[in-house]
Amino acid sequence: CDCPNAMSPDIQMFQHRFFPTSFNRPKTVFTFRVLDDFLLDNLECGTSALNYYSKLWRMTLSMFPHLVPDQYRELMRVTRQWRQLKTMKWHGFGHRSDNPNAGDLALFCPACPQPGINVSLSGDESLDETPSWKYTRSFVMDGNFKAEHLHPIKP
Repeated sequence: CDCPNAMSPDIQMFQHRFFPTSFNRPKTVFTFRVLDDFLLDNLECGTSALNYYSKLWRMTLSMFPHLVPDQYRELMRVTRQWRQLKTMKWHGFGHRSDNPNAGDLALFCPACPQPGINVSLSGDESLDETPSWKYTRSFVMDGNFKAEHLHPIKP
């Protein structure tokens, strides 16, 4: 809408659940549904951005996919922005004007020992006197704290 009191074009697109690929002169948009679907496919199925884009490419014009303009770079840029916006929303920065500080967007891990939060120190115990192994955090890829990927199958 180009009415005198209308909002800017990018805000109007957001209201209609379209994410523009540029904010100055938008020509291409992705729907919120496509962006959410990509994030879910990427997380649950391990679908790469290129494979997901190929799927979109074929769904758009299955008989002649080579006629669809290449928008892969735009998809990559928009999905990075979308993921950042979703992360900020999930951590409570959706309606605040201040920027997150370092560590504000990190996930809280209740399983990790954090003295004063989920580990209580006895009255005579301090962090300086406890053994270093007792409250050490370890980061592993498999999530069940075994680190199976570090042990060779056939040594």
